[in-house]
Amino acid sequence: MELLQPAILVIFGMTGDLAKRKLLPSLYQLADSHMLPESFKIVGISRRDTKVDDIIDLIKSSLSKADLKKPSHEETIKWLRESLTIVHMDMTQPDDYSVLKQKLDAIEDSVGVCLNRLFYLAIPSTLFRGVIRRLGSEDLNHGCQHGVAESRVLIEKPFGYDLVSAEELIHTLAESFDIEQIYRIDHYLAKDTAQNILTFRFENPLLTSTWDNKHISHIIISATESIDIEGRATFYDQIGALRDLVQSHLLQILALVTMEKPIDSTAERIHESKVNLLNQVLPPKADRMAVDAIRGQYENYQSEVSNPKSQTETYAAIKLYIDNDRWEGVPIYIRTGKSLKEKVTEVTMVFYDTDPPDCENRLTIRIQPNEGIALSLRIKKPGFEDKIENINLDFYYKSLSETTHHEAYERVLVDAIRGDKTLFATSHEVLASWRIIEPILQAWGQDQSPLYKYKAGSWGPKAGTQMPGKDGESW
Repeated sequence: MELLQPAILVIFGMTGDLAKRKLLPSLYQLADSHMLPESFKIVGISRRDTKVDDIIDLIKSSLSKADLKKPSHEETIKWLRESLTIVHMDMTQPDDYSVLKQKLDAIEDSVGVCLNRLFYLAIPSTLFRGVIRRLGSEDLNHGCQHGVAESRVLIEKPFGYDLVSAEELIHTLAESFDIEQIYRIDHYLAKDTAQNILTFRFENPLLTSTWDNKHISHIIISATESIDIEGRATFYDQIGALRDLVQSHLLQILALVTMEKPIDSTAERIHESKVNLLNQVLPPKADRMAVDAIRGQYENYQSEVSNPKSQTETYAAIKLYIDNDRWEGVPIYIRTGKSLKEKVTEVTMVFYDTDPPDCENRLTIRIQPNEGIALSLRIKKPGFEDKIENINLDFYYKSLSETTHHEAYERVLVDAIRGDKTLFATSHEVLASWRIIEPILQAWGQDQSPLYKYKAGSWGPKAGTQMPGKDGESW
């Protein structure tokens, strides 16, 4: 990997859930692997009386007992402590941003070099627009004080609440930051298996020549979770399953699986191909919403969010089609939900042959857990009888003992530091995804589809589990 340029990472929401669960552990692992720039500083934004040692304690608590015993642990913690600064400020107060600018300038003076400035908004999406405007008003969007380094803003999903709010957020971003400075994070795209989809598709002639409606009967994209909303009542009751996972993560995965081969492997061409595909995705027709867009809610949800009238879905199963020659007539099933039987995110391509009938192979790309690829094949069962049986060829990334396996947020941080936007969603992709989802949201808002109840620990409402079965398929 190329040498990373000097940088300063400013984290808004330093003591929040995302920082504690993902960002701080990832920073530790990158530091422990000596993958961060030599001149690298971290600035945590906090309204509370947070101290550097409080953040170090959060990092330590995220480490396993095995990590704590590593000889490098003490040295890495020492390096992080020396690299870390806490700035106490109120994100809603414009005057506090001048204080932040002065602090960043002082840090650069102490280092002696200009640092690229990365502003990571690990905060509720309702605060995005205000923070972005204030960063722009204090010229924090123009890089270092000497004007020779870059300034970048990293924002987490959700990118808006619907199509209109997404357009407004994009407009707000454009007022303060150029398109090259904006990094919209989708950590699913940073997972090794998701990154490998394009290579797997386009570098294997066996697949390239059969990746179409002449050989694939249907596509299944499933992201199920065994956990409930885990205390995130306020956030989740406003968002729901369709916005939380389908609009962002799963439509991005769909684009990677079905897009045309880009002209080259540059970020610009990959994003161009993804947008072209997303613009061809057809949402369910209005008269099919009740059967092609199923929503559900686990039984104890309303009491968990203290809202006995909540209609927020914790389960969504939808059926889509793509309007192009390659995928015409191929149904695409997408499912996600909370409090389901198992945690699994995977894509399955079902290959078929009409002669003999009911003959299929399933290629499954596992994104989590146990990232890898599995292929089911039909063989003659050993013995005298002429019987067929199915076997699985299964590959796990963790089986590559000589390969370092980095978590998704480690890749997010490294790519943002080096300015590689390949794995970050563009505004065109965001808007195209909202256009697919918007008709479903409107239909659900008008109660055109029932809200089915399901038991926690099940596979969801019967109407959802049976959806593929109506076409003779299964999840």
